[in-house]
Amino acid sequence: MALVGDGAMQMNNLAELITVQKYWREWSDPRLIVCVFNNGDLNEVTWEQRVMEGNPRFPTTQDIPDVPYARFAELMGLGSIFIDDPEQLGAAWDTALAADRPTLIEVKTDPEVAPFPPHLTLEQAKAFMTSMVKGDKGAGAVLADTARQILKGITP
Repeated sequence: MALVGDGAMQMNNLAELITVQKYWREWSDPRLIVCVFNNGDLNEVTWEQRVMEGNPRFPTTQDIPDVPYARFAELMGLGSIFIDDPEQLGAAWDTALAADRPTLIEVKTDPEVAPFPPHLTLEQAKAFMTSMVKGDKGAGAVLADTARQILKGITP
């Protein structure tokens, strides 16, 4: 199983799917699941810049092309599942685990959901807030979602 972001998928893994397509029939167990989190953003770098440097998101360097990963896998004869509803995720994994071939699960995700570490330092929190007030385009949605995450973590 591989869990990858769309940036990593575009950098290396599309070519690796071609290799998988060439050899999977020779494997004793042909199950291989690649789950791609597709948010159209170099998200790890975006959030590192926000939290570590206090810089707002810079779309020119963070936006990446929207690639139909599941369709790409399907064109090569691999299993493919596209998800844009979190309720579909469990069934998608069940299908992929039972598949007779390598399967790619493409999960459409929201780039504005903050992937905060379990313990955010005061310096990181301050840098995050600084990035929001410097004109980050997604500030409203990010702050609302962050508040929801924090409240969910402290309320039963």
